[in-house]
Amino acid sequence: MKQITLLTEAFKNLKTVGTITFSSKFLVKNIVAPIDFNKARCIVELGAGDGCITKALLEKMHPDAVLISFEINDKFCEIIKKEVNDKRLHLICDSAEKIGEYLNLYGFEKADFIVSSVPLVVLPKEIARNIEKEVTKTLKSGGIFVHLSYSPLQLKKFEKLFSSVKLHFTLLNMPPAFVYICRQAA
Repeated sequence: MKQITLLTEAFKNLKTVGTITFSSKFLVKNIVAPIDFNKARCIVELGAGDGCITKALLEKMHPDAVLISFEINDKFCEIIKKEVNDKRLHLICDSAEKIGEYLNLYGFEKADFIVSSVPLVVLPKEIARNIEKEVTKTLKSGGIFVHLSYSPLQLKKFEKLFSSVKLHFTLLNMPPAFVYICRQAA
């Protein structure tokens, strides 16, 4: 995807796109690092965007694993459909508020890992809360939720929702980003 396409979509839909630049390879590496790809059979991605994290997940995933990726921006969905041809990917052009519904559709009760770049800080509060509830409801016991944000302000909220939370800062990204690694109680 060209930077101009991302910029155009970001300025039209900043509250749902959440950024105006691509994630750096350093940020993508930090996002996928907490995932145990040998054990993961169901990974959910929230906010597939331009597909850079999607591609990194698919590159490391087990051949029998499934990636259910949510993206509400139609333009981004079109681009991912053109650029990514992998039978393990189920691209959902719908709201991340429906994680449970789509997990059931693909034969899963819970996700092993959930990776998110959805801009929870700028979404309407009700939508952000609905997504957070779905994440905690659909993440397997002991599973990990990895969340990309440009704000450290979600730490206290995530500490209430998960049994443990680590916060990593990625300076080598524009803008610098925070990666929350949240573990569901076992």
